[in-house]
Amino acid sequence: MPDATTLAQPGTSELPQVRRGSRTRLVRRVILFQVKLFADGLRDFVMSPLSIVAGVLGLFSRDPEGAYDRLMQFGRDTDRWINLFDAYGAQPGGQGPTLDAVADEIETAIRRDYADGGVSARSAEAMLGLARQLRRRR
Repeated sequence: MPDATTLAQPGTSELPQVRRGSRTRLVRRVILFQVKLFADGLRDFVMSPLSIVAGVLGLFSRDPEGAYDRLMQFGRDTDRWINLFDAYGAQPGGQGPTLDAVADEIETAIRRDYADGGVSARSAEAMLGLARQLRRRR
């Protein structure tokens, strides 16, 4: 069985999993955390002016807190979707996909494409070839 921190050889059907405590897993987690931080910041950037708009609308509405309450619900829903600090864990029967699930699906698709000798495998080979050429020039 190949080392779990490496990709399968192109053309094989086996998709290795990244093992817990590996450097590969750490890099994946750091990258995913950066994506989550960006998503969280973007959400906050959008919600700040929307909260003011919801407050102003509430001043002239029959239901003064209705728009604001919907904005708060949106905030809670996106907080679960982003799951910045992994506080929510896997949500069995949850309310749709999470950012973690989307990242898992993307990673699986890339690993499968690599294992099938697709674009990912050709790109990896091209990068390795370039690295070899650069080493020879030194």
